[in-house]
Amino acid sequence: MRRHWLTGVLTIALIFTGVWGFNQYRINQANRILLENDQQRSFYNLVSNVGNLSVLTSKSLVSGSPQQNIRLLSDIWWQANFAQDNLGQLPLAHTTLTRTQRFLTQLGDYAYTMAKNTADGRTMNTEQLSTLEDLHNQTSKLSGDLLELQKEVQQNGINWREAKQASNRKLDQESTDYLNVNFKKINEQINQYPTLIYDGPFSDHLETRKPKAVTGKMIDMEQAKKIARDFIDLRDDIEYVVKDNGKSTQDASIPIYSIRIAPRVPNMGEVIYVDVSQQGGHVTMAMNSRGIGEAKIGLGEALEKAKVFLSKTEYKSMVPTYSLRQENTLIVSFAYQENDVIVYPDLVKVNVAMDNGQIVGFESLGYLMQHEERNLPKPKLSIEEAEKKLNPNLTVDSKRLTLIPLATGKEVLCYEFKTSYKKDNFLIYINAADGVEEQILQLLHTPGGTWTM
Repeated sequence: MRRHWLTGVLTIALIFTGVWGFNQYRINQANRILLENDQQRSFYNLVSNVGNLSVLTSKSLVSGSPQQNIRLLSDIWWQANFAQDNLGQLPLAHTTLTRTQRFLTQLGDYAYTMAKNTADGRTMNTEQLSTLEDLHNQTSKLSGDLLELQKEVQQNGINWREAKQASNRKLDQESTDYLNVNFKKINEQINQYPTLIYDGPFSDHLETRKPKAVTGKMIDMEQAKKIARDFIDLRDDIEYVVKDNGKSTQDASIPIYSIRIAPRVPNMGEVIYVDVSQQGGHVTMAMNSRGIGEAKIGLGEALEKAKVFLSKTEYKSMVPTYSLRQENTLIVSFAYQENDVIVYPDLVKVNVAMDNGQIVGFESLGYLMQHEERNLPKPKLSIEEAEKKLNPNLTVDSKRLTLIPLATGKEVLCYEFKTSYKKDNFLIYINAADGVEEQILQLLHTPGGTWTM
């Protein structure tokens, strides 16, 4: 009797397992079909997006209306974004698509930049039209390649799951999968296109920027240790050990030596890391890891500590612009000042511990990358004329002349107006040459300090 009962239970369990397994199989099959349909849809959408880009760039070349051109350039930006999204959905290796993705990014970015310029009343010049024509030719070639691939897909059919498996194999292995092979060919053809230089944040020339303020002879690690030891703010009653912590490669924007400074007795507290440029021995970053205790000095005294510290370094003519208190650390941003102009690109930051006034952080990458002798232009507008460009509902609290960086890498002379609207505060930058409103930042006042967005 007991044996029959056990057999019955096992039979029921086996049937239940079989039914559950079959349902799981059906669910997996349904998911695979759904995924495959999504990937097919992405491929056909990509072909459509790139075809639209070819047409839109062509129309933009012949448009004589600024308003129409803004619409066309905006559509190019949208289509390029859609094309990137659809390209990213395809089951292909990232390295197979890198150059194609970058091309679409640059195309959209270029169109956005031109649309913004046109909206500001700056129509495309001959060089910019030539770049747009080059982009149109490249897009038309890409569209033709994709249409050819679409034709092959329709004639031969394709299993997108196999394509995914093929993409997971190493690229240096010969693949018989024609989808991967053809996309790799398309990507290689885009690699043959010339470097794209234009006035946008994704332009090729911005990747090859060189630091402007890194000057002087090459130094060795021992010299870097001495520079780091002399630069930072150490406690008088502690004996420190200065050690080599490695160095960056020559491919870095600013190749550096990394220095580690710590008390000889390990339990005495902080560890300090200092980066010193291999050329010229400029300190690019310093960070003290010690915990900050309860604040015993005020914001004004902490600010003075930061000023005194910076005055002893190579960074001269620096004025504090904005500060932020994070718990018991005051972070002060200093900008270079030339005559009466605040030069925001040349920025350094100093962190002050409010428990004892020690300098616990420093950063100068912005300054080292951007600072140079400039021939600042004279403003063509007076500050009163620029103020008339503001929204009349704003209340102006303060104003001054500044040089600000744009996303394009360019710098522009602007009047900075600190303004109020109801309970909100804004910084508004009016171009001192043509009165264009270049940038708006909102000041967010929090218990920890003031942020800009």
